[in-house]
Amino acid sequence: MKKIIAVMMALAMLMSSFGAFAEQESAPVRTDLNVFSDLEPETLDVDVSVSTAILFRNIYATLYRLNAYNQMVPELAESYSVNDDYTEYTFVLKDNIFFSDGTPITAEDVKYTYDRGIETAIDYFYAIKSVETPDSKTVVITLNEPSNAFMADMVSEHMSVMSKAAIEGGMDVANCPKITSGAYYVTEWDKDNHRIHLQANPYYLNGEPAIKTVTICYKLDGPAYEAILNGTIDYVTNIANDSDEIAYMRAADSIELMPYDNNSWNFLALNQLQPWYADVNVRRAIACALDLEYIIGIALDGQGTPAPLIITGAISGYLPGFSDSPYNLKQAKEYMAASSYPDGFTMTLEISDTTGAKVAEAVKTLLQEINIDVVIVEEDGNLLVNNALDGTYDATFLSYSMYSGNISHAIPLYSSGELHISRGNDTEIGDLMQRSLAVDGDERDALLSQAYTMMRDQWPYIGLYWITVRDAKALNLKLTEPIVSEKYILSNMYWE
Repeated sequence: MKKIIAVMMALAMLMSSFGAFAEQESAPVRTDLNVFSDLEPETLDVDVSVSTAILFRNIYATLYRLNAYNQMVPELAESYSVNDDYTEYTFVLKDNIFFSDGTPITAEDVKYTYDRGIETAIDYFYAIKSVETPDSKTVVITLNEPSNAFMADMVSEHMSVMSKAAIEGGMDVANCPKITSGAYYVTEWDKDNHRIHLQANPYYLNGEPAIKTVTICYKLDGPAYEAILNGTIDYVTNIANDSDEIAYMRAADSIELMPYDNNSWNFLALNQLQPWYADVNVRRAIACALDLEYIIGIALDGQGTPAPLIITGAISGYLPGFSDSPYNLKQAKEYMAASSYPDGFTMTLEISDTTGAKVAEAVKTLLQEINIDVVIVEEDGNLLVNNALDGTYDATFLSYSMYSGNISHAIPLYSSGELHISRGNDTEIGDLMQRSLAVDGDERDALLSQAYTMMRDQWPYIGLYWITVRDAKALNLKLTEPIVSEKYILSNMYWE
């Protein structure tokens, strides 16, 4: 009998343990998320800045978007077509698409949103001449001039669709857009505590997200890595590669770092109003003397991608074969010997931050090999940019954002105007890129190939790198798609 009782007690304990285990297994999975970003926006209205881009991507939908592999796919639109000269784009909306209050999204909402952008003079809307709506599902956009790269702009968060009825009805779109087209809507912007609170949109076209409530924090009392470790924060975006926090995050078993290249092209600008930079052989010598892998390794701790030209695979005008670094010290010395300055000269290189100082030291070391003595001068960032725009500089480091990856965004650097920072007389590169926007197929590729060949031969700007930045997250926060850009998607996340 004692044995029977003992067996029954053991079974009872086992069943009790199993019940506790089953109860533990069925515990609810978290549906909240706390995100940290150090860039608090000024407004949540149509004027999208770097600080609002991550919010706009999550609270508003666009007609087309980029998926996790940088492929353009429909979002609110079902399809689009374009006329023969690339001046008129026609979009057909999907059926059964709704704002977060359950009201239908129509072509009139798209027109209203884009007309607001045009009236506000947002850069992305400069290309648009008019927006028409033949019916409730059709949007016709006419451009001021031909552009076969316009769709690269359409995937930008700048082209988000807002509710005409909500805004005209008095919704505080600048501070608390409660009716949105995206995966989330804003319930509160607590400006005193630097927090924006989001709620999942039950009518979102891709289905209600697994994460139901999100708090975006713009101010922390301590380091971000400590906030992740103690559970205050679950996700941190856009951590610079020279941040002191990266080492701590790497060492933490419960934190995952996700590196990616940002969309700012970092380059060396040479003022061609100076006679030494007006000499094409000097520019060629400098380009061949700069070992980009060395610069990235010593100045950026290896966290970057060489970018001798502004063209990469993420840009709408990309052509293979133009991205290789020209580093060749023997060739650099030959170019310098053939120039008007075979004995070298002094380069005054303006920089504005710690990373720039490290890059400058690497450049100084490399250019000594071709008898160019680099004097590094630290300037205030705003003054450095103003000097570049005014042409009152010798040489400087700058970064240039390619936004959504439209090749037309690069044209101002290579055409006459305030952004033609190199001050060279030849603007044919910009003209070729501009002409490429009006044609397609082999003709387009031939024009771009000619433009890129000239970039590589003349070096009006000497590209350096795309810099690596990182997001960080708690280990058990999962993604349905990989991170490939700084526009992280909250509806892409779930707790495991």
